[in-house]
Amino acid sequence: MTRHADWEARLNAALEKHRDLAGAWGFSDCWVMEQDAYFAVTGEKLLPHLSGYKTERGGYKLFAKSGFVTVEQALESVLPSVPPLMAQRGDLAVIEREGVLSCGVVTAIGVAVKTIYGDAETQIISHAALEYHPITKIKSAFRVN
Repeated sequence: MTRHADWEARLNAALEKHRDLAGAWGFSDCWVMEQDAYFAVTGEKLLPHLSGYKTERGGYKLFAKSGFVTVEQALESVLPSVPPLMAQRGDLAVIEREGVLSCGVVTAIGVAVKTIYGDAETQIISHAALEYHPITKIKSAFRVN
């Protein structure tokens, strides 16, 4: 795997897409955004079998079928880890938000993570955006070459 020559422009376009999309499980959530970011940088799909869910619960079930409890476990199964403070733009990262692990991508202004606010029971989404967290919040980071 190598980075596209224009990976930065492709990554910015992927992030803008998710910034503007309404949040929905399996369509524009932290895992899908991070997958799109990886594809933008490398042109390759990462763990494509972990897609197609439509609810948060469905996502957890799909991950469990592959032997993963968290997004962190899924990423560490296929990518080399890097010390969090050594993560570079375009690398993938995991942070903890309110006790839940979320994945994102390292950017020039921090770790971009898709956020979904809404009622988990009804799956009604009231707001969706990207959050940028400082790199000091990275729990684990993974190199994207």
